[in-house]
Amino acid sequence: MDTLSGAIQSQTIDLCTVDTISSFANIPYYFYYANDADKPDFMPTDLLRESFFTTLLEFPILVGHLVMDSSGRAKVVVDRDNLNVPEFLESHSGVHFRDLQATKFAWDALPDGVATVGSMTTAGAGGVIKFANVHIVRLQDNSGVVIFANIPHYVVDGVGYCAFINRWAEVCRWMLSGETSGGLPAYQGSFSRNIISKLLPGDCGELDDSTRELFTTSGLISKWLAWISPKTRGAVLSTAAALTSIKGHVFYLSARKLATLHTLVQEYVSSNERITDNDILTALISMAVAQSEAECRPEAAVGGYLASLASYLAPSLFAQDGDFTTEFVCDARPRLNGLSAARFTGNTVFVRCLASQLKDLAGGIDGQSLAREAKRVRQSISGVDAQYIGQLFGTLIADPSCFMCPIAQTFTKTTVVISNQSRFTLYGADFGNGIPTWVSPIKTFYANFVSILPVHPSTGGYALYVTLSKQAMGKLLQNEFWMSALELLY
Repeated sequence: MDTLSGAIQSQTIDLCTVDTISSFANIPYYFYYANDADKPDFMPTDLLRESFFTTLLEFPILVGHLVMDSSGRAKVVVDRDNLNVPEFLESHSGVHFRDLQATKFAWDALPDGVATVGSMTTAGAGGVIKFANVHIVRLQDNSGVVIFANIPHYVVDGVGYCAFINRWAEVCRWMLSGETSGGLPAYQGSFSRNIISKLLPGDCGELDDSTRELFTTSGLISKWLAWISPKTRGAVLSTAAALTSIKGHVFYLSARKLATLHTLVQEYVSSNERITDNDILTALISMAVAQSEAECRPEAAVGGYLASLASYLAPSLFAQDGDFTTEFVCDARPRLNGLSAARFTGNTVFVRCLASQLKDLAGGIDGQSLAREAKRVRQSISGVDAQYIGQLFGTLIADPSCFMCPIAQTFTKTTVVISNQSRFTLYGADFGNGIPTWVSPIKTFYANFVSILPVHPSTGGYALYVTLSKQAMGKLLQNEFWMSALELLY
C-alpha cells in the first residue's frame, strides 16, 4: 500500500458527458477457475493482491474520489495522500469446484456473500463509492478459485473493464514467472476524456426521433435524479431495484442453433442484404421480451428499472399504451477514427433506439417475422456513424441532466436494453494457470436488461443473460420458439 501511495501522482480527471449515460450501474462479473492440475500453489492470494495493486499504478483513476463540482459535473480527484483504496477481500468456502460445475455455475450454488456489490453504484465502506471491488473465494480442497470483480461504470465501460482485468492477469503472470527485472511491456492505454472531444467530427448528423426523444424528454424525476449526489442517486436506484420483483436467467445459444436461425431468416432476406448474428439475436430478444410483456398485461405494469418505485409513488405515471422501445448499446470506438488505436478505457457506449408497437412484436416468432425485425435492426445500426455520434454527444453536452431521462421514461414505456458484450475479452484473464472455465454476471441486474455474452473459446455460440420482472420471465420460459432455440443453463 505504501508503494501505491508513493508512486501515484495527484491529479484531477474530468469525466465527460458520455460517462454519465451508464454511471448509475456497476460492471460485476464472477470468474471461475479450476485447479485441474491439483497445484498446491494455485493462484495464491498474496500474488493476486500484489499484482492487483501493482496494476492500479497504471490505472490511477481507480484510486480517486468521485467529486461533483458546483455545476453538477463529475470528476475524479486522485490525492496521493488520501487514496480511495479499492476493496480487496479473501474468503474460504466449503464448496468444491466440481459442485459448481455440476450446476453449470448456477448462482445458488455459490457460497453466500461472494458478490460484495449489486447492480447499482452505491457508497461502500466509509460512505465512499469505491472504483474497484474484488473478492477472492478459495474453494474447498484447493479445487479452484472464484474471483468476483466489479468496477463502476463511472470510470470505465466494458472494454475498459476488460483492459484492467486482463492487465492485472498479465502482471500476475509476469510476477509468477519470476522475471521481475524486466520483460513486462509497458501498458499502452489512456483514460483521458479529452480524446473523445478531439475525435468528434465537425459536421454532425441527425438523431433518429426515438433516440432524440429518449434524451430530451425530461421532467421533475429525471432532473432530480441527475442533480442529487452520486451517493444519494445510488441509494435511491438501489432501493428501487430492491423493490422490483426481478428474475434473472442465463441461456445458451449453440453455434448449431444459431445457424438454424440464420437459415430460417435467409428465405426472407435478399442476396444483397447483410444480416449478422447481432441482428438476429437483437430481433429475437426484442420479440420474445415484447411478447412476454404483452402477455403480462394487465397483470403487471410497465417493466423497467424503477417500475416498483413508480407504481408505489405515482401509479398515474404508467401509460398503458402500445409503445415498445428496444435500446441497443453501441460503442463509439469502431466509429470514431483513432479511438480504438488510442486504447481508451473510459466510457464510449451509448444507446440507439428502435421504436415499435407492442402488438407488432408480440405475435408468434417465425422465420418471416424474425427476418423482418432483424432487417429493422440492421438498418438502425447502419445509421450509427461518426456524424450521428457527434450529434448525440452534442445533445448530451447541451443538457448535462439529460442522462437520467432514459431512467425516468421507464415509468411510461416498455423498454428492453440489449448490450452485446460477446467481444469482451472476459476469457482472456489468465493469471498464470489458464483462462476461466466460466464467466458470469451477477444474479440480477435490473428489469428488462439483456446482455449477449461470450462463452469459453472451446465451446462456441453465445450466452444470453436475461433479467425481467418475475411475471415476464415466467412468460418467457413458456415461449416455445425461445425455448426451442436456447438452452436454459441457470
